[in-house]
Amino acid sequence: MADQLAETAWAIRYWRPDARLAPYVSGYHDFSIIVPHGKRQLDTFFPGWANIRMTFDAQPWSIKIGRKIFDPVPENALFGPTSHAGYSNAGTGRLVGFGLTPAGWVQFFPNKDLSRFADQIVGLETILPDCANLRHALEAAPDVPAVLDAYLLGRLQPQAPENSQIAHLAAVLGDASILTVQQLSIRVGLTPGQLLRLAKVAFGFTPKLLLRRARFLRALDALETVERGHWKDAAAQAGYWDGSHFLRDCHLFMGQPLGDYLKMPRPINRASRQLRAQVLGAPMQSLHQPDPPA
Repeated sequence: MADQLAETAWAIRYWRPDARLAPYVSGYHDFSIIVPHGKRQLDTFFPGWANIRMTFDAQPWSIKIGRKIFDPVPENALFGPTSHAGYSNAGTGRLVGFGLTPAGWVQFFPNKDLSRFADQIVGLETILPDCANLRHALEAAPDVPAVLDAYLLGRLQPQAPENSQIAHLAAVLGDASILTVQQLSIRVGLTPGQLLRLAKVAFGFTPKLLLRRARFLRALDALETVERGHWKDAAAQAGYWDGSHFLRDCHLFMGQPLGDYLKMPRPINRASRQLRAQVLGAPMQSLHQPDPPA
């Protein structure tokens, strides 16, 4: 079928998890693409929290995150939290997965420091030895959300004492008025040392990088609502003092100038973003809200 296509075809689906999983799982996703023979599909993943993803009947594919290239991506993979955009190079195949909030990471993988997996993609067996069971269940049943709900609900543990701290920190990261680690520490009621530990274990990064990433993603989100060429307005809405600082962050987080990023086709990224907003809520909000809509 792929040989007969002139252009890449794709189907994207999102689902909300069971309400009991809402604090821990940001949403389920199912991407299927068919790429014409001899072609590859290039697209973009925004910086985000951790995801668990499995590919089925898929050609080998790769992702570049910052200066790291993961080639090929494992069939069963943990995508750690990222501080850089991911640039994928894929062929025909299907990808099924779900996003983990910081509280979700601590819930399902207690005593594992998420910073070990920051900006990394590793085989899922590293943290989930029974992942073959989940894979078989997804292969055997077409109802993705039902399979994932059953799997994850069966692994729910009593809430950890620090879950409220994680939720509070996640919410405060969305406040554009919080500009320094000291302000963040006071706002969440933790000492700098406590804040650093919580941030690295549950969020994957230092508080300083989390603040910087949250501000950049707010600006990236705002770019969708301002007129073309008014990127400085988007930067100001996000909390940047000046445009040059935002442009430097664009190089850091996207690995390219703002103008180059805006010119990228990103067809699946754009379609995914629109559908995700309809089903789960605004995509960037999941990066800094305790009860994630995306």
